[in-house]
Amino acid sequence: MAVEEANAAGGVNGRLVELAVYDDGDQPARARQLARQIAATPAIAVLGQVASSAAVAAGAVYKEQGVPAITGAASESRVTADNDWYFRLFRDAAGQGRFLADYARYRFGAREIAVIREKGTAGEEFASAFRDRAKEQGIKVAVDLEMFPADGKDRAVLDGIANKLAKLPKGTIVVLGTQYAETPPVLQVLRDKLGPFPCMGYSSLATDTLSVPFADSEKLRHAPGFYTDGFMVAAPQMGDVAEYAQTVFASRYRTRYGVDPDPEAVRWYEGAQLILQAVASEGVSGSDRQMDRRRIRNWLASLNKPQAAVAAVGGPIYFDKERNAERGIAVGVFYDGRLISSPVQFIPVTEPAQVPGYEQLASTGAVVDAGDAKFVKTPVVYAGVEMNSLDNIDVRANTFAADFFLWFRFQDDLNLDPHEVEFPTVVSGATLGKEVGHHSRGGFTTVTYHVKGVFRAEYEFSRFPFDQQTLKIPIQFHNSNNYTMILAYARSAPRQDGGESKGSAPAASSVLASKLWKLKDQIFYRDVVAYKSSFGEDADESRPSGVEVNRINAAITIERDVFGFAVKNFLPLVCILVAVLIGYALSPDVINPRVSIGVTALLTTSVLFQKLAGDLPTVTYITAMDYVFFAFFAFCVMFLLLTVVTYDTQKAKRPKLTTILNRSGFILTLVGLAGTLTFVWVRYWGHVA
Repeated sequence: MAVEEANAAGGVNGRLVELAVYDDGDQPARARQLARQIAATPAIAVLGQVASSAAVAAGAVYKEQGVPAITGAASESRVTADNDWYFRLFRDAAGQGRFLADYARYRFGAREIAVIREKGTAGEEFASAFRDRAKEQGIKVAVDLEMFPADGKDRAVLDGIANKLAKLPKGTIVVLGTQYAETPPVLQVLRDKLGPFPCMGYSSLATDTLSVPFADSEKLRHAPGFYTDGFMVAAPQMGDVAEYAQTVFASRYRTRYGVDPDPEAVRWYEGAQLILQAVASEGVSGSDRQMDRRRIRNWLASLNKPQAAVAAVGGPIYFDKERNAERGIAVGVFYDGRLISSPVQFIPVTEPAQVPGYEQLASTGAVVDAGDAKFVKTPVVYAGVEMNSLDNIDVRANTFAADFFLWFRFQDDLNLDPHEVEFPTVVSGATLGKEVGHHSRGGFTTVTYHVKGVFRAEYEFSRFPFDQQTLKIPIQFHNSNNYTMILAYARSAPRQDGGESKGSAPAASSVLASKLWKLKDQIFYRDVVAYKSSFGEDADESRPSGVEVNRINAAITIERDVFGFAVKNFLPLVCILVAVLIGYALSPDVINPRVSIGVTALLTTSVLFQKLAGDLPTVTYITAMDYVFFAFFAFCVMFLLLTVVTYDTQKAKRPKLTTILNRSGFILTLVGLAGTLTFVWVRYWGHVA
């Protein structure tokens, strides 16, 4: 997808990019063999591997042959350790284990855990690191069990594990260090034996598809989510707290593949983009394979601090000394069979002075001091928007009207006041008023409001009339910041029975109440906005420079109905063009009718231009439509000029020159029209289409 998008935009450094795909079957020997094949090709970089064992085997070849590689899936630390040619786009399994051990201790007050380790896998590295960190935190390791990948198909082994865990006290957290393929059978046996229990896993399990194997069983015997609900995972690139770039990527991904992207898909896309950025930045030409590979590797290695980070769809990327992307770890939890952000997140604190109200947060117990790391326990409020209609799209006033349902789901003990919600771009209306829905389930309250209002918009007309506009409605809470509340966008609307509706948003035709515009896309996302302030203090790097506020946003992209616009506005121009062309057919000595045609055409074009400009606010740049009118002004002026010149040549009895000038004007008008339309198509309409 990333390569096709780059090639559609003309490639990189004027060259198209080719993607060659290899399948190592997650087998180390096969991975090593393919790595040697790849090293002998013109390939300049590798995106891979998936399995850590295969990555280690291939990585030795990449290091030996000098081939830069990026993985978005292999999580064992040994993949990138001591290999300065391999980069990972997330925290390694051991780092995830240590983080979740702190989360278990300071979020749940865990006193006892049970560990299941799948021997020789990234799951074992995760579970072992979790276990060791838990011991440091004074958490008792009640059971430390070992299994092998083949045991995932051995019901006797799984029953034995379940029987041992059944003897533990209720509430014991189970640390599941199993790979993706073995996790469903393990979960099924444990849940059937133990019922719901707290459980934690690593990033390979952070995907909605983990619930798929249970669909039939849950439909017949249990409620949706019975086998996965409450299962917590380290989860990079959580979709419900994704910002705009990742949400736009997810929208394109759904259009292409028909499903939502999982976190791993986001990382592979980012990896491809990193390589393409390296190619562009380093002037890689393909003429010197080894030099090109080293340039790409050195560029990746230069992303070694926050100031050097590059933008990516999931947020800025830079690498630590072990070439792991330095990104925070979100905690995901399965709810109704889907992965969402856990109700409490741990936000890392590098400098307490940079956290607004740090002392107050510490006094309320929100600050976690885990020894070598500090975190702020930040509650998550799930919010959703269901658009009912958009109308009164006023481009001159820079406003639009919207009607939508807004709902919040939050933990009962949060004491949230939904009426603290703010709409930063509201012009009028948009008050919550009375609740239209209220219900509780499993310690969570969901409230729904019907909102109507007029909102500001930032319209952009450089492609007018082929323009697309994105109408945004940001929503935030008064006096909240990034450490006191996280707003997560929930993809599903609350059902009246307390569950969630998995239905989609209202049909596009029912949302946009306008004949001038067509709905192109609806996306909903979360972002963080920084409000800078000195807070009345002198400038000092040790002091906070402002407040970061979480928001959710509805972004509705609309496009102008070009066909309707063309019929209304281009038809008069066609008539003007026909009149000018007919004028060239008149005898040059009939000057009065020809001048009348030219002047009338010029005045009419001017009136139409002013009328069209009057439909828009004052803009200081040239729009696509301006070029069309500039061309018609030129046609009219050229016609008037040639009318005078050919009148004189006709009187001077130079018929051959008169004919040449007349025909040249006729031909230049048609050529100019074709050139203008081609230019507008290539620069504006063709790009949009």
